[in-house]
Amino acid sequence: MTYNNANIIQIFMERIKHSDTENFMKSILFCFGAPTIRGLKAACLINFRRGKCEDMRSSWKNNASKWLDALGVEWLLLNEHSQDNNALVLIFRRELLERALRCCKACDILKAQGYPVHNNINLDECLKCLREKFSSGTKCPHEVGLFLDYPPDDVKCFMENKASNISCPGCYWKVYKNVRKARRTFRKFKRAEYDAARKILRDIISFEQ
Repeated sequence: MTYNNANIIQIFMERIKHSDTENFMKSILFCFGAPTIRGLKAACLINFRRGKCEDMRSSWKNNASKWLDALGVEWLLLNEHSQDNNALVLIFRRELLERALRCCKACDILKAQGYPVHNNINLDECLKCLREKFSSGTKCPHEVGLFLDYPPDDVKCFMENKASNISCPGCYWKVYKNVRKARRTFRKFKRAEYDAARKILRDIISFEQ
């Protein structure tokens, strides 16, 4: 069966919504984490949620290593002590993430937000600080965009809440500068997600047959 980009994600979500917890989470991970899994993006933030009583965090901790270790992808559970059962997870490629955070503009933003940035980037310390901010019960820290490989200029503009923002269709973040480059980047990320969704759907159909 051939799926077009217009409705592939909708079909994908419909097909997996009644899967058991492990297969549901694995499908979500490999679809929406595809840009990072394929090395196109330093990190992805995924919120695994389906029903109030379904314990996503336990399932994630039981399965994450077998899903990701062989791919060279690491992960951080950001809501370890939340009252909800969802799993808010940052998956990342260490080398790419260190490179994204190492630039001067990113470092300046992180310093201003209280991250332990001095002469160099200690990724583990920065990730620990990010997790503490998520665990504090406050709203999503805006500097998380840096960890998600967003351009520092756009992250800074968003944090300053500039009214003259520019957004792109299908965008991953609010774009203020270099819109053309952002659109090319969005297309790469979306293509990775569409390709992953198609593969998962083919595997499901093959298993059912």
